[in-house]
Amino acid sequence: MIIALNGSPRPNGNTAAMLRAALEGAASTGAETKLIQLYPLKGKGCVSCFSCKRKGGKLGHCALKDDFSPVLDMMEQADALLFGSPIYYYTLTPEMLALIHRFLFSHMLYNKEKRWVFPRVIPSAFIYTFGVKENAADELLARFSFIHNSMGNMLGRPAELLYSADAWQFSDYSLYEADRFDEAEKRRHLEEVFPLDKQKAFELGIRLAKAKN
Repeated sequence: MIIALNGSPRPNGNTAAMLRAALEGAASTGAETKLIQLYPLKGKGCVSCFSCKRKGGKLGHCALKDDFSPVLDMMEQADALLFGSPIYYYTLTPEMLALIHRFLFSHMLYNKEKRWVFPRVIPSAFIYTFGVKENAADELLARFSFIHNSMGNMLGRPAELLYSADAWQFSDYSLYEADRFDEAEKRRHLEEVFPLDKQKAFELGIRLAKAKN
């Protein structure tokens, strides 16, 4: 099962569209897929209880019980993981960060040698959408390199990255205080570039499905 996690509050927004395209690509190879919307769930971030590191305990298991618990269990059994988030105020959404922190920290030990206890090697990828131009993408995504690297180290192979820049944000730009944006240019990007970004996501899904074998 290839699991995609949507950290956007919009179940049918830009991030969801990219994730669905990736899952369509994975499904085209015969892979089973599942899209999970995080925002309807009531889940917390890590509470630093250290149960996941206790000797004689269940290493790699988050003891906190809430709506994220079954999601974490599904992630544990997944053949590939796809994380999707819009970038709000230059960071991932709180829901996505909370889930990622729970997932990473519960599998990380404070040992000198054996640092990670995830039981298998599986592929992963991150998909981001944001309103800034593509020329700012590298600087923006560098902010999250520790998360990307940690996920790759934990799951046994580097995580892939894909983004869609200059995102369409409003149905009518004239209703909002947003004159830094050119609505015509935004619409052109939505109609001409965003479909190409979704095609890249489709191809990413195919790679994830093939990499899991």
